[in-house]
This record gives sequence, C-alpha cells and structure tokens, in this order.
Amino acid sequence: MRWHLRLRGWRLLGRNVRIGVDELDLVLVHPGKSILAIVEVKATRGHWPIGSRVDDTKQCRIARAAERLPQHWREGRMMRFDVATVQVGTWRCRVTHAPAAFDDPRADDSIA
Repeated sequence: MRWHLRLRGWRLLGRNVRIGVDELDLVLVHPGKSILAIVEVKATRGHWPIGSRVDDTKQCRIARAAERLPQHWREGRMMRFDVATVQVGTWRCRVTHAPAAFDDPRADDSIA
C-alpha cells in the first residue's frame, strides 16, 4: 500500500506508529499539497465496502493518536484520515484508496 501512495507523490513519515495504546498504520505527507494523511489499511480476501471497514470506535482511536503526533509532522499541514483496502487475490492484489474517508460526504469541502 505504501508503494501505491509513494508512486503518487506521497512521502512516508511512519509505518505502524505506536502512540500509547494506539497505532497508526501509515503516516504520509504530500509535499506539494501540504497534506498530512493518516491511512488506516485493511486487508481482505472478500468484497467488503470500504466504508464499513473502520467503525466509529476505531475512527476515534485514530483521531486521538493523530492529535499526539510530533508537532513537526503536523505543523503547517492540513490533516486528513484515509482508509485503504488491499484485496488479496490468488495472482494479484487490488488496492482501493478512499481519501478523507472520515469526512461527511454531504459537507461542503472545497479542498480536493
């Protein structure tokens, strides 16, 4: 998954970042857009909707951990929470990436 994002311009700051009892799967930054992305990665062999992969409790834990990231990672950057699934097949894997997955799709957001 991290290679999928690196090829799209993202730079990895941390993988499996432990903050107290919480863990963040991937922490990446996009230098051109000044975005800090916290990516929750889920692997599956089935066909699960990406939205159902991270419940409210997990979202709260991720947000709590993100608030305690080092200041120099967060400074001057917009933070967003993404979810990615890696669908594992016999011969290949399929990656689905949902940027800003925790946002309300009905909200008026002009940042793409």
